[in-house]
Amino acid sequence: MEKLKVKDVFGVKKEKVSSYFKRENVDKKFEEELLGDKHIVIYGSSKQGKSALVQEHVPEENSITIGCSTNMTTKDIYASLLRQLDIQIKSYDEHSTSSSGETSLKTSFKAMLPFFGEGGAEVGGKISGSSTNSEQLNYVEYNLSIAQDVSELLRKIKFNKLVIIENFHYLDEEIQRLLSIDLRLFQENRIRFIILGIWREKNRLLQFNRDLIDRLIEIPVEPWLPEDFNDVINKGSRLLKIKFSDNIKKEIEGIAFGNIGIVQELCKEICLTGGIYEEQEQEVLIDNPEYINKAIEKKVEEFASSHMRSLESISDSGHYTNGLYLPYYLVKVIVQSDIKHLKDGISKSNLHEEIKKIHYRGSDVRTSDMTNLLHGLAERQSKKMISPPLFDYDRVNRRLRIIDSTLMFFLNFKSKDEILEEIVSPAEN
Repeated sequence: MEKLKVKDVFGVKKEKVSSYFKRENVDKKFEEELLGDKHIVIYGSSKQGKSALVQEHVPEENSITIGCSTNMTTKDIYASLLRQLDIQIKSYDEHSTSSSGETSLKTSFKAMLPFFGEGGAEVGGKISGSSTNSEQLNYVEYNLSIAQDVSELLRKIKFNKLVIIENFHYLDEEIQRLLSIDLRLFQENRIRFIILGIWREKNRLLQFNRDLIDRLIEIPVEPWLPEDFNDVINKGSRLLKIKFSDNIKKEIEGIAFGNIGIVQELCKEICLTGGIYEEQEQEVLIDNPEYINKAIEKKVEEFASSHMRSLESISDSGHYTNGLYLPYYLVKVIVQSDIKHLKDGISKSNLHEEIKKIHYRGSDVRTSDMTNLLHGLAERQSKKMISPPLFDYDRVNRRLRIIDSTLMFFLNFKSKDEILEEIVSPAEN
């Protein structure tokens, strides 16, 4: 039998790692809700195990997965779903004339489902390639702009899979709202969605559509407790026949900022630094503190390029807002903040006060300026192609949160002065 590799046991990757550990309060709840009839929303910070949770409990053959991007609409999402079912989609041009006489052209899409002579389409799956159906008689058109049409089409082919929407947070806020409205109708038609998104507050979708109450269940993947980390480390260690010393484990847990992805990556790097690349013949003790120091250095170096680029991109946007350059000062306050204060987020009022202290026109920074800055932060990160996003503003609790814990890790171990040296003040230019 081939030996297990360290990279297959520890680390962050698209495929499931062997050290996955089921948590009673998360995995059991997810298993129970899969047996119900509600949509399921799985949310939490980046690299906290959302995709891994779905991979563990939803077989690939029982689901259709759609990955969202920043420019997608609900029509794009539904078109992707139907294409994966081999349902034919045709585009056509619509001409419309306004009251002023101007003519505009819009491209629309329709799904074409054939009627069959007997039996209908195959249950729950693709309609093509069936040997049991007789010749096609005619086509019925379904408008992808209308959730009712999409639901009828899916019922027609007896669709019985789960629709997984990954990276819901990438969608424009208006598209999130429209999809949230459509979800009620899908639930009534027994078509269920699992939605994965990077945010930390409850009721994100209910803010868009209160009708989803009792039609949707939320499962947060956070927090990860120290004992959870210990279970994951111990499971992976047993598989590789290694043993991390108690001091090493405590240090890993202490610098991970509650993020399982950081724990996984540190465990992997510590093993590789110690010359362990695969399952050992007999148990090996890992207790050299230099291994973790070198693992930290490597991860900081890996995170540096993407995080520096992202921070520069955010700070360099919004130059024309009354000449205040607030994105730059926002980044500066975050970088200069004590890492302990960043863990639970920063309130809008505290951000306002801290920016006024360091701003070259502090007295001109109004509350409304802060509101516009924070409400536009998601769009700003999206336009700058920052993926995954670093920050999320909780409008209900009025707190700015770091939702990529690798940024917390980076800020904790990288010199603040070195970071700020790379981020040039637009006002100075």
